[in-house]
Amino acid sequence: MTNSFIAINGDHIDRVDEIFSVFKYIDTKKDKHFEDWQTFNDFLFDNYFEFTNNEVAIRGIWVDNGWTIIHDPEIVDSFEEEALLELSRTLNTDIVTFIIQTTSNTFGFTVYNETIKRKFFVSSGEISDNIYEPLEQENGLNINENIFSDDILKLAEKLGIDLEAKRKRTYTVKQLAYSDEMKNELDDFRQQQTQTIAEKKPWWKLW
Repeated sequence: MTNSFIAINGDHIDRVDEIFSVFKYIDTKKDKHFEDWQTFNDFLFDNYFEFTNNEVAIRGIWVDNGWTIIHDPEIVDSFEEEALLELSRTLNTDIVTFIIQTTSNTFGFTVYNETIKRKFFVSSGEISDNIYEPLEQENGLNINENIFSDDILKLAEKLGIDLEAKRKRTYTVKQLAYSDEMKNELDDFRQQQTQTIAEKKPWWKLW
């Protein structure tokens, strides 16, 4: 199981352009709507790589129980701490991110509200982040090196965030073009990677 979610407290569906611009995306307005959770998830995971190759990100989004939830199949935006801090300040609300990656035994969550209020992250059974005051909702859960997907899902549920489609709703997939700023950053990264590879070539292999 691989899942990455950004939960924003409040109904902010009318501010999606503003939300995604913080991550340097531009909404193309080519939305797809799904009534079935599994079909929605299958579309995200079956297609995100192909879209990425065309410099388009796809993200799922829906509103439930007073939370605007973004499903990030690439597991990219959930790690953008500066963007998430900016977004929490702009919207003046709580943001909680959740990471579930069972094959690498990687799990985590972070709570933002102007600053980082709580952060926990573990990979391959090793805790790399466990900072700030634990949430009341963590009681009774394995928020330690033995954490698993059930603990993340139960924590979200305790916070009032449904990540398991327990309630029927409509899910939307957004097609998001890369902004010029992001394209420039990607070009710089590719050039750095190319330069690094070239520098690692042995002296006798110059082609």
